[in-house]
Amino acid sequence: LSYGGAFRKETLNYQTTSEMDIYKKRSQNAEEKRFIAEKAAKLIENGDTIALNAGSTVELVLDYLEDIQDVNLITLSLSVALKASAISGITVYMPGGKLRSFSGAFYGKEANDFLKSFNIDKAFMGVMAVSIDKGITHGAFEEIEINQTIYEISRKCYLMADYSKFDKVSLTKMVDLNVFDGFILDDKTPEIYREYCKSNNILIV
Repeated sequence: LSYGGAFRKETLNYQTTSEMDIYKKRSQNAEEKRFIAEKAAKLIENGDTIALNAGSTVELVLDYLEDIQDVNLITLSLSVALKASAISGITVYMPGGKLRSFSGAFYGKEANDFLKSFNIDKAFMGVMAVSIDKGITHGAFEEIEINQTIYEISRKCYLMADYSKFDKVSLTKMVDLNVFDGFILDDKTPEIYREYCKSNNILIV
């Protein structure tokens, strides 16, 4: 329930969630993830510099960019970089650092410093857990700082999350929900998050 944009926390029950490896993630809610990825791809224009963090939903965006002519892509994800390298209209930039094999994402000081040299037009962020009062939380402490850097250096930031990620809380806080310019959602997202977007001038895609 909301009153003038304030949400009553006591009405919200959150489920704790733990991280799933990238291979298992790909098989979960595949139809919803494709629906979200296709909508995200429509926001990307020639000449954009975009960021995709690590995640099974953001990886699918590349399936809808095969005709793109001129996009710079910055990604933390080894699998996203490999997939994007096969698309002729995309130039891939990727940080070095340490690779977490569980998620396929790079992290660490070197990776973070590399990212800070870029200006990103649009960041598309796959997430693990979303809640109204805890914001975006994540199961891997190591990946928090580098994901926060993406939010900081991006002109526009879009949340990409299928319905299963909502009303969940994980190990550690990443960012508040109000840092996003848009939520890219499927049709099963709990209504309270759509209300939150409307109260906070966040685009619903």
